[in-house]
Amino acid sequence: MKNKKTILIVGLGAIGSVLYRRLNLKKYKVVCLTSVKSSKLIRKKGLRVKLTTDVSPKLLNCEIYNVLPEDRIFNKCIVTTKSWMNELIVEDLQRNLSSTASILLFQNGLDIENPFLKTNEKWKISRALTSLAAYREKKNETFEANVGHTILGAVNFKEKETINNWKDILTQIGLSVDIAKEIQKEIWLKTTVNCTIGPLAAITQLTNGEVLKDTFLNRIIRTVILEMLSIIPEEISITFDESIQIIERIVEETYNHKASMLQDIEGGKRTEIDVLNGQIVEIAKEKGIKVPANEKINELVKQISEGNVPKEQVILDLRSL
Repeated sequence: MKNKKTILIVGLGAIGSVLYRRLNLKKYKVVCLTSVKSSKLIRKKGLRVKLTTDVSPKLLNCEIYNVLPEDRIFNKCIVTTKSWMNELIVEDLQRNLSSTASILLFQNGLDIENPFLKTNEKWKISRALTSLAAYREKKNETFEANVGHTILGAVNFKEKETINNWKDILTQIGLSVDIAKEIQKEIWLKTTVNCTIGPLAAITQLTNGEVLKDTFLNRIIRTVILEMLSIIPEEISITFDESIQIIERIVEETYNHKASMLQDIEGGKRTEIDVLNGQIVEIAKEKGIKVPANEKINELVKQISEGNVPKEQVILDLRSL
């Protein structure tokens, strides 16, 4: 049974929950796919979401699964899980997406679309780069912190109808949206934010604004940017000033917000460091270029995630940069 007018959301974390609430508010039909634990909790207690425009959290009853029925085939899909999961979830999604499905990746990282492209080259893959911010108080309770701005871009197709349709949907549900002229450039620019503010917040347990304001951390941010620019593909033109400007803009929008990577650390979850600074390290190795700041940040975030090193020691190691 095809669901031509139904949107499948994969992942009901903070961002996925906010998107669900906004789509539901505009009467879109949405089906959710999430983990066994989350799906059981939400079926039992519902999903509670508070948007910036809400007075109090709204209780929502979702059509939610941890495994989709075989006869449910979707033409539209939004993926909001951590991007390191893409290799795993694409296997589960194969049977439930139409052969020409439109997939919007609301995720961070470089080359995260590759698992989808390898699985079905006919799928129309788009990226959403956003400063939409949210946090969870409980597994089934999310608070939107900032609407921010979202940039869309087509990864593997040129026709405009599909990407314009995603823009129309996101605009209708209250997001500020633009379509990128050069999506790969925008991906790299957003990655400079994700490779600096997020990891440094995770290491120091500071808010986004506090990270940028700190003189020492600001110097590290600039070093990380310079390292990233040394390995960027030749066909992509990004200046140091452009990188600084996007970091400052997004931090201004989310000044008092906890970065998602810090939220992951506090929640005992795996972070996206492998597809961020870790990916920068891998690209640099292939090019024979040294990126010591990215290497150190990648190492420290993993140490914190594993919980084997005291916080004080990690901060001292950071100071060695």
